[in-house]
Amino acid sequence: MKVLIVGAGMQGQVLTWNLGRNPAVTEIIVADYDEERAAFVAGQVGNGKALSAFIDAADSDAVAKAGEGCKLVVNAVIPEFNKSIMTACLKCGAAYMDMAQGQTRTQTIDEAYLDQMTLAPEFEKQDQLALLSTGMDPGVTNTFAANGYEDLDKCFEIRIKDYALFDSPVPLQVWSQETYYTDCAQPPLLYEDGEFKRVEIFGRREQYEFPAPFGLGTVICHDHEEVSTLPRTLPAALGEKGLRYVDFKMGGDEEGIDADLALVASGMTSKYPVTLKDGTEVRPIDVFVATLPPNPPADELAKLALAGEITDNGVVTVDCIGEKNGKPASIGYYVFPPDIQWVNSQIPGATCVSYGTSTPASIYAEFIVEDKIDKKGMICPEELSREVRDAFIAEMGVRNMPVFRKESVAAN
Repeated sequence: MKVLIVGAGMQGQVLTWNLGRNPAVTEIIVADYDEERAAFVAGQVGNGKALSAFIDAADSDAVAKAGEGCKLVVNAVIPEFNKSIMTACLKCGAAYMDMAQGQTRTQTIDEAYLDQMTLAPEFEKQDQLALLSTGMDPGVTNTFAANGYEDLDKCFEIRIKDYALFDSPVPLQVWSQETYYTDCAQPPLLYEDGEFKRVEIFGRREQYEFPAPFGLGTVICHDHEEVSTLPRTLPAALGEKGLRYVDFKMGGDEEGIDADLALVASGMTSKYPVTLKDGTEVRPIDVFVATLPPNPPADELAKLALAGEITDNGVVTVDCIGEKNGKPASIGYYVFPPDIQWVNSQIPGATCVSYGTSTPASIYAEFIVEDKIDKKGMICPEELSREVRDAFIAEMGVRNMPVFRKESVAAN
């Protein structure tokens, strides 16, 4: 089966590495605006199956042409291009998959998700699959939330946390800084008392006891996809169970959190244009991103990672809180992506974040190629069958992403 990957950045690199190792995938087209980068990724990790190509993700007709004859088109670029790539899939007949909704220049995450959903009738009409949010968070988190929700008789709350510790002797961007900081600048969406609401940026700070070796860590509310999808999808897919609260919190070193808050509060990461003295309009986030130094070359990054000079570790948790057999109960999941040292022993130039995001997406992509997902229409992972979700979790372990489940039920 033939697969088109739109985007050859860190996510596209890990996707290509995974898909290139799957016997069911016979050809991979790695396409990017930066054709040199696409050629590097295809040659480095394509396992002899990958070809590179130039593509403008905003050009829906060009993406559709590249996707002709493909079983699947994987969107590995920023969310700004989600809808144009989805439209391309409708034109060429391929299944669509992305890793997140995310903000666009004019939309919040929630608005972008609802905008994507306007294409749902077309995917249903054409009997095509569009699988949204298949990364770590969203993606793995949605899968965990669905299992916990399903296994409780009542589920009142879903609390999601992403915690990471990172240090590098050289400048290193492990995620799109535009995406991260525009998300930070957006008042986070919260689902509370059965209603969607916005809360203050970096708000609802708390200390949470993460599993060893992390321990107590600081987390804050962060605008994220799960808060948009889970309150809408879970009751519809798995029945009404009294869900009244969903949040997403991100955390790490407290000094880093405070520094990010100060930067965001300064206005330097705003996506909204400002007018300079000469009348020129610029977006502060574009200026900020333009000043960031580029990542080191893949071989240099790998050398530093393998020497233990870069640390990049994380854990993601999902807690579902409700009732079982009439008693208070909770079901929790947590997962440890492999550290950057192990990742670079496999994929030189990748990171904990890129492996942890794109390997789950790769598993779902391979399930599509292998016809293990028979649902059609536009869905998120929480709407897949339990059989598929459990198979996904099992495969996570095979790929060095151990998953743990914890259950608690009141004794009296």
